[in-house]
Amino acid sequence: MRYIIRQIVMLLGLIMLLAGGVYAKSSSWEIYEIGGVKYVSLNDVWKFYRFTPKQGRPGCVSYGAANRVVSVRPEKQDFYVNNYRYILSFPVRRHGGQLLISAIDMKKLVDPVLRPKFSKKLGVVKTVVIDPGHGAHDAGAVSPWAREKDCNLAVGLKLKAKLEKAGFRVVMTRSTDVFLTLSQRVAIANRTPDSIFVSIHHNSGRRAASGIETFTLAPQGTTSPFARTRRNADLEGNDQDSENIALATAVHSRAIKSTRAIDRGIQRARFSVLCTIKRPAILFEGGFVSNPEEGRLISTNSYREKLAESIFQGIVSYAQTVGGRGGLKHRNTRSSVGGGGIHGSSTYRGTTRL
Repeated sequence: MRYIIRQIVMLLGLIMLLAGGVYAKSSSWEIYEIGGVKYVSLNDVWKFYRFTPKQGRPGCVSYGAANRVVSVRPEKQDFYVNNYRYILSFPVRRHGGQLLISAIDMKKLVDPVLRPKFSKKLGVVKTVVIDPGHGAHDAGAVSPWAREKDCNLAVGLKLKAKLEKAGFRVVMTRSTDVFLTLSQRVAIANRTPDSIFVSIHHNSGRRAASGIETFTLAPQGTTSPFARTRRNADLEGNDQDSENIALATAVHSRAIKSTRAIDRGIQRARFSVLCTIKRPAILFEGGFVSNPEEGRLISTNSYREKLAESIFQGIVSYAQTVGGRGGLKHRNTRSSVGGGGIHGSSTYRGTTRL
């Protein structure tokens, strides 16, 4: 396994060099192993991106360049880009006076966020599959202020209108108050070519819980805190990890900026609608219907419009960043938080077990 990982990393580094990567000459990174997880030094990461120390979030170590600031919290899984929150698959570790970040987080999260254009699989987006969660007898989260199934559909229909006006083809998993199984929703996306999948949901929890979070599939080799069971198949991930995180970044950052809601982060999960899908996919949670203040907001037409516009702007940005115009009639958004990291350095030194 160690040999395979090293070969993958070296191959990715070669791709970077051929594509005109950050460095004109090769750099050497050492891989550390902690509890079976491969790590690299954040010192090497900062050098790779040509980042220098910056003032960032309190309690975090922050580096960056130009108008981008990246912050990490030692011994935690929090990772921030310009104050937008991501949840790493593994905590940032302290060792010998330096900080280490997992190699899988570098490959599957950090670099696709910082440089979405470097994904080898990104292509033109022509169709968006909108999946308003729940329906019919499955109401989802319910409170005195809103029913989740109604909120999901209302936001989905508003999003549909915006996307079609911009030139996208739109496929709805449901356009009315009907019930579909999770496998039926996935099947619709999987048989729709040149598409991305956006599942729209709203949350429920303690009355004080609030905020927006966006989920992508947990990468291969990682676990999910949201999995009900740990099946071997769950650990496989899929082939769209880079696209998933780039799409989540574009949508989530706009939703947080527009609504000013609590940022609960971009997280990795093994929800059924994400596990077997063969398209770039996210599950967007637009807030908590169980929170009195947020629940009332979610029930209003104006807030649903704001959520739909945020998702729309994120999709347009993603489509422009990864595949050019596609079916777009309008080019009215800026690129995502990421911008044009590391799919690997050109050479790696041997593994150090800790």
